[in-house]
Amino acid sequence: MYNARGAITRTSAIIIAVIIIAAVGGGVWYATRAPPVEKAITIAWTEGPEFDFVEEHIPEFEAETGIEVTLRLIPRAHIIERIMLELLSPTGAFHAVCMDATELPTVAATGGLVDLYDYKSKAEFAAEGHYVNQLETVEIEGKLYLIPGFWNGALLTYYRTDYFEDPTWKAAYADMYPGEELEVPGTPEELLKVAKFWDVVEDGTVDGIGPGGKYPIFLQATTAELGAAGAMSLFIPLAEYFGAGIYDYEAGEILVNKPGSIEAMEYLAELAQHCQPTVLADGTFEAEIAVREGTCIMADQWSYMYPMLDDPAEMSPDALGKYEVSMRVCPQMADMLGIAILDTPRKDMVWEFVEWIASPEISIGLTLACPKAPERVQVAEDPRIAGAEWLDPLLDSYGRVHPIISPCKSPFIVEIYAATSYRLAQALTGEMTPEAACAAAADDIETIVG
Repeated sequence: MYNARGAITRTSAIIIAVIIIAAVGGGVWYATRAPPVEKAITIAWTEGPEFDFVEEHIPEFEAETGIEVTLRLIPRAHIIERIMLELLSPTGAFHAVCMDATELPTVAATGGLVDLYDYKSKAEFAAEGHYVNQLETVEIEGKLYLIPGFWNGALLTYYRTDYFEDPTWKAAYADMYPGEELEVPGTPEELLKVAKFWDVVEDGTVDGIGPGGKYPIFLQATTAELGAAGAMSLFIPLAEYFGAGIYDYEAGEILVNKPGSIEAMEYLAELAQHCQPTVLADGTFEAEIAVREGTCIMADQWSYMYPMLDDPAEMSPDALGKYEVSMRVCPQMADMLGIAILDTPRKDMVWEFVEWIASPEISIGLTLACPKAPERVQVAEDPRIAGAEWLDPLLDSYGRVHPIISPCKSPFIVEIYAATSYRLAQALTGEMTPEAACAAAADDIETIVG
């Protein structure tokens, strides 16, 4: 029998149930929807005077943008492995990372980095004063993953002016090389002749010890480290200088066994006979010590130590005020450090931070904090930098006269360089001839790239 009251009760119950379900469902949707993105970013950071400068000025960026910046300090040797873990298994712990050009191809191959050309075209970067050759050095398949300039390390030739200006030494050089004048070398060929002169001028002995017990040239020719301070920082640019290279990723061509690369390794093996007869543990800091103590006539060393040359707290009495710098004799690898943006919901906030660091004022401050190659025109033209004695030698060494050697763009770059470095060490120690070492390196690369 139909019961109107019961029908109404059942209908009410159904309506109430629907409302409850809708309310619960709505509550579930509200509870599980993505929370708004906080205005906060975390960057994998490391140490150095440039990093200290940026850290000091971050409150200014935070005040301007409202974006809170956390710098997570990670030892330089482990920063990339930490970011690779983050890219392969995202946790949201990082939104950006300070990265070197040599590390970039491997990390970019994960597909987890942001192409900065999505924000600004190359033409726009150029119009803002950025050096296009520096941008192109780190481009990978037409994409830009970092703005070089956080650190643009440049190697220079440090030389003792008292040795190169002394008339007695000039006369001795003219005796050894008739018709030629003793001058600071400007090419690899000139460097070899000058290094040989300082090595043999007193007793004719080839032992890497020059007059007064000083090294003719201090080379950062350690093969214990793969970075830009090692022997590879000499071999790679020399290989290109002599017309070859290591490996052309775009063309899929192995170059390390070409005549120019063999010539470069032969040259380096000969030059090494006239440099310090030591096995280096850390080329950078051992070269610094040699200059600070005045134990070398020339050195292949980084621009960061230029401010030390006239500082009595940094230099020994024998070396104080004796050294100057000139353009490096050969091209150099791209020792470029920038901030790569991870592809996360906070990438736009990181872009604001990257643009702030690349702004003229911050870039100028970075260059003043530690002499390095400017990454944009405004830095080189700033009155605080334009008159610096190191500026022209540095610019000439880093793109103006010598080209910047692009890193191999292969994801296997670290393996390729490590294999080549191992064979280079065999050539420098005499275990292999340069030709055999280059051939072995070519076989190694073929195995690596498949």
